[in-house]
Amino acid sequence: MKLHQLRALLAVADTGSIHEAARTLHVTQPAVTRALRDLETDIGLMLILRSSSGVSLTEEGRALRQRAELIVNEMARTEAEMMRLRDTRQGRVSIGVTPLSAITVLPKAYNRFRQTMPDVALEFSEFSAPQLVEQLKSGAIDFALGSGVDGREFGTVRAVHLATFPMWFAVARRGQLANATSLADLQNGEWLHTGPSSEFQAFLTELFARQGLAPPRRITRCASQTLFYSLAVNSNVVTSWTHLALRTEGAAEELKTLDVLEQPPARNLFLLFRDSAILTAPAEYFVRCIEDIVKAERVAQRSRKPKAL
Repeated sequence: MKLHQLRALLAVADTGSIHEAARTLHVTQPAVTRALRDLETDIGLMLILRSSSGVSLTEEGRALRQRAELIVNEMARTEAEMMRLRDTRQGRVSIGVTPLSAITVLPKAYNRFRQTMPDVALEFSEFSAPQLVEQLKSGAIDFALGSGVDGREFGTVRAVHLATFPMWFAVARRGQLANATSLADLQNGEWLHTGPSSEFQAFLTELFARQGLAPPRRITRCASQTLFYSLAVNSNVVTSWTHLALRTEGAAEELKTLDVLEQPPARNLFLLFRDSAILTAPAEYFVRCIEDIVKAERVAQRSRKPKAL
């Protein structure tokens, strides 16, 4: 198998057409056809099905596509690393995130990284937990920062625990739910969350059942942190936040914690890596910046604790 053959396979799979694949790769159609034919000959399997509506992958082709994506992405990353060796302050790092990382450790880690590597191209992409796993497995991102109640959501990749963040429920200070004095007052409200829906629904069902109440009917998952915040301060919804998020200037003025509710489950933050992944030097340094920020915050928390008399 050769790299240009795998690139041809991926291009055909993505476009469904030899013609469009050739345009994507900036080569001729016969070159794409020849690459695919040679690939099928090399491995002794039929990979492409041709029909009047275009081309598609066989079952064997789909299996190879998963491996091909990883190989092509790794080769691109290797090429970038070789370029970095010619200029140690250049390169590219692609990081997958979930909302919790964006409001906790990531901003400070980013600032520290930029002090040393100002010219490295960075790309941050927000995904759900299952999407992060798929992005890592395909090699589309270097590493990820994911959050969850535990690491089982990321079972097929390597998860390194970073920190635990207690959560609180909050509502808009000027909203109708701000005057709630019991759980029953919130039963008809809308509950907005960012994590897995089944996990959140199970928590609310148990929470309301202990008070002899049916769970709320309106439970909405929002994967966008920007929209989540906008709805939290402008709508009659119940949302969950970390202390770090609630104490920021804007949130402190717009949101009010609900003392009538028990705390939702704490969220854990994990560094996520594909097994056997080899990080580029800039990616390794960004990971180190994240770990240093987490360690510094732990030290600061211990120093803030009152000493026993």
